[in-house]
Amino acid sequence: MPAPPVNLYPDESKMARLRRELRNPSMLTIGIIVVAILAIPAALLVPSWVQTTRDSLQRRADADAQREQIIVSASVLVPSQIVPWMLNEIEQMEGATNPSTWNEVDFTQGPCNATNLSQLPVGKYADAIATACADLNETQTEYARTCVSVATCAIPEEGLAELAAVRTGLVDAFSDAGFVLEYQDEEEDVGP
Repeated sequence: MPAPPVNLYPDESKMARLRRELRNPSMLTIGIIVVAILAIPAALLVPSWVQTTRDSLQRRADADAQREQIIVSASVLVPSQIVPWMLNEIEQMEGATNPSTWNEVDFTQGPCNATNLSQLPVGKYADAIATACADLNETQTEYARTCVSVATCAIPEEGLAELAAVRTGLVDAFSDAGFVLEYQDEEEDVGP
């Protein structure tokens, strides 16, 4: 009969088994140790990574929202480029001291040409420009006889009032176009 197996490890306590496993580790033990070593720093860093990711996503969402405010739709963009020119021309006409200044622009040509006006995006901004062009052309034609020479160029108050009414109509029409961004709370007021 064969001899009973000899117990090489008489001490079977948990501590003794752990010591043996650390002296001659198996692949499973090595894997557990590596995971434990990596888990400690990961447990410390993951919350900050999550917070950083949340902050980045929030900043991006805020930037996208602000970009949406900045991007002006096509229905406003093209007309908005015509309005400053028209306001400048109204100002020139109000200060006209000679026929060339009063008649400098033909309000049936350029941006006020019917073909060009028909290409503007349909809406209140295009309508405001078309109305202003027609009104300016009518005012210019009606009061051209009061400004035929440098010596006699005096536009009557009625003509200046009509120009002011056209200006007011343009400014009112474009007052809600959103060309100015709202003040953000985090913006610093630099003062005078």
